[in-house]
Amino acid sequence: MIELIRLSDPVSLQILSDVLAERKIIFRIDNAGMNALMPLPTVMDARVLVAEEDIKAAEMILSDLEISI
Repeated sequence: MIELIRLSDPVSLQILSDVLAERKIIFRIDNAGMNALMPLPTVMDARVLVAEEDIKAAEMILSDLEISI
């Protein structure tokens, strides 16, 4: 798994998760619960990780959603 992006915004995280799942891209989210408990910018951001073979497709999705890397 490769880190795709770190997000502190729960809405952006949910949208990205939904689109990745819809496109059947293998992904995992780390620290989502900690970010909800401690919403401090850059301290406990949720990390979105994707399978190595899906990284290019996931980066295109970020671009389409206009989420900055």
